[in-house]
Amino acid sequence: MSGATNTKDGTDLAAVARGAWESRPARRHEDTKVAGVAGAIARRYDLDPTLVRVAFVVWAIVGGGLLLYLLGWLALPADPADPPRRDRLVGRDHGSPVLLIVITAVVGIATVGNATGGRVVTLVGLLLAAVALYALHTSRAALGVPGTPGVRPLAAMVADLGEPVAWDALGADPKAWAYPGPTPYRRAGLDPEPVVREPRRRGVLTPVVLALALLAAGLAAVGVLLGLPGVTGVWIPAAALAVVGIGLVVAGLRGRPRRGLVFVAIPLLLASVFGSVAVTRPDSGFTGDQRGVGDLVATPLTAAQVRPGYRTGLGDVTLDLSRLAPGAPISTTVESGAGDVTVTVPATADVTVSCENGVGDVDCLGRTGTVTRLVDPGPDGPGGQVIDLTVRNGAGDLAVRRG
Repeated sequence: MSGATNTKDGTDLAAVARGAWESRPARRHEDTKVAGVAGAIARRYDLDPTLVRVAFVVWAIVGGGLLLYLLGWLALPADPADPPRRDRLVGRDHGSPVLLIVITAVVGIATVGNATGGRVVTLVGLLLAAVALYALHTSRAALGVPGTPGVRPLAAMVADLGEPVAWDALGADPKAWAYPGPTPYRRAGLDPEPVVREPRRRGVLTPVVLALALLAAGLAAVGVLLGLPGVTGVWIPAAALAVVGIGLVVAGLRGRPRRGLVFVAIPLLLASVFGSVAVTRPDSGFTGDQRGVGDLVATPLTAAQVRPGYRTGLGDVTLDLSRLAPGAPISTTVESGAGDVTVTVPATADVTVSCENGVGDVDCLGRTGTVTRLVDPGPDGPGGQVIDLTVRNGAGDLAVRRG
C-alpha cells in the first residue's frame, strides 16, 4: 500500500500523539521548581531536568515557551503518590484549576496573536517546539519512566488507611502487614561473581563544544574588527551561545547531560540579551522616541509628527508612514537591538533607504541583505514625498515596504 502513514511502526501522527498522552508523566513534588513540568518531562524521556528547564527559558525568549509550560501544567497531573497539597496558583486538590485555565487562555491568545500578526519568530518557535516534541517521543519513547496518570499506586492507597492500630490480635489491619524481605546470599560455586563496573570515562563532547564555541566567538570578534556589515559586538556571545546550544541538544539526545555546558550557556544567554539592549540603550544624545525594553509603534500623519529617531533595545519597532500627508522632506532612523523592525512608506514616496541587519530576514524595498543608500522614487517616478530612512536591527526580521 502507498499510504502516507503507518500505524504499526508508530510514525502515524495520531498514534504518536495517543502514545505520548497515554504515557505522559505525572508531576512530582520532589522535582518542583515552579510546577514540576520540566522534571516530569525529563524523567519520562531520560533527560537532564536542567536541560529541559533551559529549553523552556530559551523558548520563552523566542516566543511560545510560557504557553507551552502552562499547557504542560494543565496536561500533566500531580503525582497521586505525593501527599495532598496545593499547586502554586491553583488548588489541584479542590476541583478544576480555573485560574490556571484562565491564565493559559490569556497567554495563548497573546501568543497566537503575535505568531499571526507578523512576529515570525514566535510562529517558527511554536513549529519547532511541535517538531521537537514529536522527535523526542518517537526517538525516546522506550526510555525514561512512562507515566500512568490517574492510577493510584497500592502504596499510596494503603497509606490512606492511616496508622496501624496499637493491638491487632487477628492481624486484620493492612498497615501491620509488613514482612521482612529476603536476605541476599551467594551459594559458593553456583552464584556468579558480582559485576564490578568500571568508572565511566569522561566524554569529549564538553571540551569539543567549548573549543568550537571559543572558535565561533573568535571569528565573530574578527568580523567586528574588520567592520563587516551587520556584525556587532553582540555577535561574539551569540555565536558562542549557538554552538553551546547545539552541544546541549546533542548531549540531550544521547542521554548524556552536560551540566558544564548549561553553566556556560546561562551567562552567554544573558550577555547576548543585555548586549542587544546595550547596543540601543537610551542616552541623552538621542533625539526621538526610545526605550530600553518593549515594543514601539508609531503612526505619524504629518511630516511634523515624524520623530528624528525610533529606538528600542529589546522589542519590535513598527513605523507606519503610509498615511503621511505630503509635506516637507523628512529624515528618520529606526533601530532595534533584538526584535522585528517594520517600516511602511507611502506608495508614491521618493525614498532613500539604508538597511542593516545582524541576524534575520531582510526585505528592503524588495532587496535582501545589507542595503546602502538605495534611492527608489517609486512606481510613479520622482515627485512624491521625500523620505530619508536609516534602518538598523541586531537580531530579527527587517522590512521596509510600500503601503
